[in-house]
Amino acid sequence: MSAEKSVPYRSIQVLMMPDYRVDNPYQTLLAQSLESNGVQVHFPWGYRRVFPIFRAVKTSPQPFDVLHLHWLSPYTKGDQWLVKFVYSVKFLIDVLITRWICVRVVWTVHNRISHDSKFPGLDLWTRRILAQLVDRIILHNHSTLEAIAQDYRFDIAKAIVIPHGHYRSIYKPAIDEQSARSQLGLLPTGRLYLHQGQLRPYKGIEQLLKIWGENQDTFYGDTLLIAGKPLDAVYEQKLRQLVSDIHMVRIHAEFVEGEKIHLFFSAATVVLLPFEKILTSGSLVVAMSYGKPIIAPKLGGIQETLEAADSLLYDPNDEQGLLQALKKSIYVNLEELSKLVTQACDRLDWNTIGLETSKLYQATLSF
Repeated sequence: MSAEKSVPYRSIQVLMMPDYRVDNPYQTLLAQSLESNGVQVHFPWGYRRVFPIFRAVKTSPQPFDVLHLHWLSPYTKGDQWLVKFVYSVKFLIDVLITRWICVRVVWTVHNRISHDSKFPGLDLWTRRILAQLVDRIILHNHSTLEAIAQDYRFDIAKAIVIPHGHYRSIYKPAIDEQSARSQLGLLPTGRLYLHQGQLRPYKGIEQLLKIWGENQDTFYGDTLLIAGKPLDAVYEQKLRQLVSDIHMVRIHAEFVEGEKIHLFFSAATVVLLPFEKILTSGSLVVAMSYGKPIIAPKLGGIQETLEAADSLLYDPNDEQGLLQALKKSIYVNLEELSKLVTQACDRLDWNTIGLETSKLYQATLSF
């Protein structure tokens, strides 16, 4: 009786694009969790102007099984409508010819359309076509799944929900609040309200400053700290003009290095995320990773992600919503709320996320 020949095991080979690891540790953490589940993750190297996805696949000595797309903005750029249209068409052709060479395509939707998009209709058109081209779609929460499926016009069965993982292992742990404030040159007394992340118009910073300025007596002795890299010099100047006459507002208009993230969140009492529009927020997950109470609107997947720690969320359609949430933070039990945030963050475990994502790859390759 002859022995059966064993088929050598080959791990799934995944090309992840674009490579945003320098500015955002999300892909680093996802890749690590996948590799712990037997998936080999690769990122593109070098600059390719025409059909960068297809060329990254064809020029690699390593054959790829799956292309995992994330943010689309590097491939659909353009300040003029015609230029952006041409880039968008080229991008869709790029994905199509990549599929033709038997590479499966998975797409994680991080936002409904590009933030601060000049041409939202064109962005939506591109995403609707892409949704038909890819094999599977990942979203980070159930609460937005149906709406995105309707917007992009795809069968909801094509999508799967896998949460956005926490940042506990990538940044330094929290330190004593007073020590953190001292290192940042902040007052040791009063509540510190922190908004941290890229400073961009869709994040509602201008409305926040307006409300803070109109209610300075309410927050007397407290500090509002806005930290992050501005969209551009013009927007930075606009923010600085807005705060010029407002009491106890600090603007740290610089990119916050990963080595210093823990200082800002250690110093903070409450984190402010007054988005005007959002689908998934990395800033939310960073704040959760430090167990910080969060003020934010009930938009996108924020409420689902926070679970029971949602007592400082507000209705985005209520003009007084943000102000009422700020006032509520003065008397609510922040210590108990912090515990609930920590419990919600426990669910965002990268080991589970890596396992679920690897299972999705396997299922995608099986049909």
